Amino acid sequence: MFRNRSFLSSWIGNGISELGGAFGTFCNSILVFQMTGSTLALGSMWLLYFLPSLILQLFIGPFIDRWSRKWTMVLVQWIRACIYLIPLFALSVGHLEVWHIYAVQMIVGLVSPLYVPANHALTPTIVMKSQLKAANAYLDSTARLMTFLSPLIAGLIIEWIGVTFTLSFVCLLLLGSGVTLLTIQEKRATIKERKTWLSEFREGMTFFFHQKVIVWLGIFLAFVQFGVGVTMVTTLPYVTEELGGSYAQYGYFMAGFPVGFILGAMLVSKITCSSRRLLMLGSLCIGGFTFSALCFITYLPLAIFTEMIGGIVMAIFSIHNTTICQQVIPNQLMGKIFSVRLFIIRVSMPLGIVLGGVGSEWLGVRPLYLLIGIVIMIVSLLGMLLPYFTFLDRFQNRENKVSG
Repeated sequence: MFRNRSFLSSWIGNGISELGGAFGTFCNSILVFQMTGSTLALGSMWLLYFLPSLILQLFIGPFIDRWSRKWTMVLVQWIRACIYLIPLFALSVGHLEVWHIYAVQMIVGLVSPLYVPANHALTPTIVMKSQLKAANAYLDSTARLMTFLSPLIAGLIIEWIGVTFTLSFVCLLLLGSGVTLLTIQEKRATIKERKTWLSEFREGMTFFFHQKVIVWLGIFLAFVQFGVGVTMVTTLPYVTEELGGSYAQYGYFMAGFPVGFILGAMLVSKITCSSRRLLMLGSLCIGGFTFSALCFITYLPLAIFTEMIGGIVMAIFSIHNTTICQQVIPNQLMGKIFSVRLFIIRVSMPLGIVLGGVGSEWLGVRPLYLLIGIVIMIVSLLGMLLPYFTFLDRFQNRENKVSG
């Protein structure tokens, strides 16, 4: 598969993109917090990223396949590279203001929903069908690896050369990603029938809400994304103020969860349980407990270890969650349903960002971690104890009979 030039370009381009994007976000978070010292300002930064992203994602899905997926990805990378020149130039001349960072986040939020679906849709056109599973495994594992490496490396680089030169590096990475993706040999299919956006969106929504297993798995996952939204605002002040860590140590802490997620992804196929419901929701409950545990931890290495545990159990929950949905949804509806599902799930993240910004100002960071953890634990325990949710086990039993 690595003799396939198009796949190799996609693999390398995506890896560079993940690294550059994470570096940029890391720099933006530090700049906003340095200028304001406010978690509410950090929350506003993330809201300006997610709200435009959600709006565009709702409308863009039915049209992605009508454009060149390769050029969509390339142009998104080059737009991101150019937009990071705004804070770079302002910082260089000593006139950086918070609104510069907000403008960057808003534009990046607008173009990101174009890249992700175009990337997923392009992969089946550049590799053979028999190689598709392996191709996705390489792409996903590389993205997780970059998620692990980027905060670790970014923290060290910022400590070493400062934010200004790091932003220059971000622009070069994103520009290089676009150049790499440009070498992909795209095969475009002719669309014989074009439905209206409304008809395609309605088709996805109708199927989604008629499948309670998909609806409830989406709701459980929405609580996870809600917690993630909170941590986007609270993690930096938690590490630097509550634990007295440096920016490099902030990077170590940020790397804890993705390291755990990679370990969990390696373990998930080896873990057997007679009840998929108990395995999934039990993992979710442990994940909630790790949130609450951060309220009481005062030792940075222990906090990083707790994040790793959270990553392991969330990988188990998320991978089973996605697998069930892939098995339930018909192939011809996969894109539409996942688009609707992703939109509904991601709506919860801005709510978490709002709570993280406002709640940490009112309650403090530590009590907020305790509260979010308790909410996730209660939701997962209800799923494990209430007889209504046994349909998750019934689905597993039907699956076992088919495979038998």
